[in-house]
Amino acid sequence: MLRSRGLGDGLLRAVLREARAMAISPVRLLLERGLVTPEDYYCAFAEATGLGFLSEGSFVSRHNPQFPPPPEMGGPLPVGRSETGEMLYAVAPAPESFAEFQDYLRRFPAMRKRIRIASPRALSRAIAAADPGGRLSVERAHVSARQTMPKGQAAVVCAMLAAFAGGLLLTPGQVAVGLSVIVTLLGMIPGVARMMAGAAGCRSRLPTRAPPAVPPPFYSVLVPLYREARVAPVLAAALDALNYPRQRLEILFLLEEDDHETRAALQPLLMAHMRTVVLPAGEPRTKPRALCHGLAVARGELIAVYDGEDRPEPDQLRLASARFCEVSPRVAGLQAHLAIDHGSHRIFARQFRLEYAGLFDCLLPWLSARGWPFPLGGTSNHFRRSALEAVGGWDPYNVTEDADLSLRLSRAGYELQTLASTTFEEAPLNWSAWHKQRTRWLKGWLQTLLVTLRDPLVLAGELRRTKTVVLLVYLVSMVVTLAAHPIFLGVLLAYGSGISPVPFNASWQANVTLSLAGTSVALAYGSMTVLAFAGARARGHWPPFVDLLFIPFYWLAQSLAFYAAVVDLVRRPHAWAKTEHGLARRPRRLPGGKKRARRRS
Repeated sequence: MLRSRGLGDGLLRAVLREARAMAISPVRLLLERGLVTPEDYYCAFAEATGLGFLSEGSFVSRHNPQFPPPPEMGGPLPVGRSETGEMLYAVAPAPESFAEFQDYLRRFPAMRKRIRIASPRALSRAIAAADPGGRLSVERAHVSARQTMPKGQAAVVCAMLAAFAGGLLLTPGQVAVGLSVIVTLLGMIPGVARMMAGAAGCRSRLPTRAPPAVPPPFYSVLVPLYREARVAPVLAAALDALNYPRQRLEILFLLEEDDHETRAALQPLLMAHMRTVVLPAGEPRTKPRALCHGLAVARGELIAVYDGEDRPEPDQLRLASARFCEVSPRVAGLQAHLAIDHGSHRIFARQFRLEYAGLFDCLLPWLSARGWPFPLGGTSNHFRRSALEAVGGWDPYNVTEDADLSLRLSRAGYELQTLASTTFEEAPLNWSAWHKQRTRWLKGWLQTLLVTLRDPLVLAGELRRTKTVVLLVYLVSMVVTLAAHPIFLGVLLAYGSGISPVPFNASWQANVTLSLAGTSVALAYGSMTVLAFAGARARGHWPPFVDLLFIPFYWLAQSLAFYAAVVDLVRRPHAWAKTEHGLARRPRRLPGGKKRARRRS
């Protein structure tokens, strides 16, 4: 059968000799050397055994989603029923098991009618096709966070750490200076950007002309929820207020199978253009997995994503639709502004409000105005469906799906812009809630960076063709700065208090390290203060002076969350820390920020 596919006797004899010398199966050697493709080999396997062959993409899995799917290698995988009603199974026997498989068929001849042969990759694709949440990890495994760190990447990282730890490359003083220079330079990039964004006062753009007089694009709004019965009435009312033609709109509430409470709370509130989509049980139980299932059943040309606590301005979908009509098709997504619509006497909630104002009302519009990529927020994203499908949608294994999707869209040559419309949200009220949420965000950033840096050569080619370097440097600089900040602050405090074991003028390395540490810390605090102040003013209020004074402590809390994220990445890479909503006392009506935003624009 292999001869009929172009493998000559001489080649086969050579492979047999080499396999015997290496003590491995000759079939394994044929596959590893690429002398025969898995698809061709299993087609020959089926022909030799007299069974039917299922090519890649010609079938889907029929396994019960309540149970884990069969292993990618082997099967059996239920793929349908025969004319007599018996279940048909696809199998991919181990390549060297031809004789054993023939013996099995001789002992159980009735199974010939129920078994089909397929390649392992065909089985994987069939499983992915049955579970939209698994497609990216199967079809584009190189950009999925399912595997946190491949062996090759881990070996390089360990070798570098060992070299530095053993002093094989540089002396301790040189290492301190070198790392200080790198961290300070990386910290200056977002620091200067925050300063310039705060001073520039850039605003997001509204559509410049009315959309064409044709039916607007069909819009699908995806709302992943889990244990959100408390906010269901407010959420349903806010989404029902969206001013978009009902016949061109669907709102899909994506619910986990065991979340009966949220389903019961939503059911009496559903309007004709709303429906619930119950996800099959599966892992990982994350927001991006729910979004993958939602995208698979959504009908819209445009896709919007909202969270359970969101209250978007009513005309947001119309503005986004009109904006998509006038920008380049390469603009894949629009990010609406996010703002906190309630006050609080708790310091972390107030810091969160300042942070959101600086980020979404100053920094992201400033980046967008220059055509640079930026990290999306986790909600109020508006996408072209075609762009989402082109990059494989969301990665269920990345717990910060927005940053991951931003980077993959940028690597594919797409652009992102901000939208002059606001969605109002709820801030975490205490340190515990804030810490869990921030730890998850930073864990996802680490996942995103590890995935992006897996293949430096491919990445280098993409950096030359796109503006991905801007977003990549932004993410790297934020991670590095948060990691080094407590160390730099400790150095400054040690020298300032006189308890440092090294005298201030002991060496040029100590002087340089101290200077760089001071520059990094001052720029971090100063730039965040400028951005927070500018963001608060853009939202129409003056930030309390005590909140600005608390920024250094907030920065340290972020560093603590970063170190917790590193630990969590090792222990539970795909665990999703749920943020509870519906705890804050929010105003019944939306704040009057829309008119201000339009005047600024």
